[in-house]
Amino acid sequence: MTMSKTLILVMAGVSLGACSSMDEKNTFMTYGDLQDKVRSHDEQWQTVQTKLDRIDALEAEIASLKQNGGPQNSPLFGSEASAITDSPLNDSSLNNASGLVASNENMPSINVAPVVLSAPIQEPRSAEPMVAMAVQENTPAKTAAPVPVSSEVQSGVQLASYANRDEAARGWRIVQSANPTAFDGLVPLVNSKNINGRTMYQLKVGPFINKSFSKDFCNMLKQKGGDCLVTQYNGETL
Repeated sequence: MTMSKTLILVMAGVSLGACSSMDEKNTFMTYGDLQDKVRSHDEQWQTVQTKLDRIDALEAEIASLKQNGGPQNSPLFGSEASAITDSPLNDSSLNNASGLVASNENMPSINVAPVVLSAPIQEPRSAEPMVAMAVQENTPAKTAAPVPVSSEVQSGVQLASYANRDEAARGWRIVQSANPTAFDGLVPLVNSKNINGRTMYQLKVGPFINKSFSKDFCNMLKQKGGDCLVTQYNGETL
C-alpha cells in the first residue's frame, strides 16, 4: 500500500513538471512571434520611407523643369524626364506607391500629394481699394514663430508642396476658401525640406489625435476632388 502511494505521488510530480515546461515554452514562442512582427514592421517602414524620399525628389525635379522653361534645361532630360513630363502624376500612378504597404493593415496609407509648380496662382480679384493693397504689400512680413516641439510625434496631412514660402501661404488661402468648413480647428504649417539641393515648402494641416484620424480626413478631401498625404505634423506657422 505504501509503495502504491509513493508511485502515485511520483507520477503526479512528473505531470506537474511537464505542464509547467509546456507553459514556459508557449510563453517563449509567443514572445518570439511578437519580435518577428516588430522586425517585419520596421523593414516594411524602411521600404516605404525610401519610396517617399524618391517621390520628394521627383517633385523637386518637376518644379525645376517648369522654372527652367522645359525639360531640355534639366539634368534629367532623357528617358526619365520624358516619362515625368509625358505622364502626369495622376491618382492611379500615385496609388501604386500605397500598394507597398497594403499587406500590413497597421501601416499608414501612402498617398502622394499633388506637385504644385512655381507658376503664379491666380486668385479672385479683391474688391478692396488699391491703396489698402499697397499698404499691405509694403508692410514687412512677420517672422513665423516655430511650433512648440511636443514630446510625442503628432500626425498631420500634407496638402501640397511649393517652390517658395509665399506660394505656400497663397495656396493655403485658396484651399481654405474652396472648403471653408473642412479645415475648422486645424492649424496650417509650412515645413521646408532640402531635396537634392533644392528647398521645397510642404503645406501641412493638423494636429490629429493619431494616424487613423489623419487618414479619414485625407479620404474626405479626396472624395471632394483634392489630394493629400498622411505624414508627420511639423513645420512653422504661416
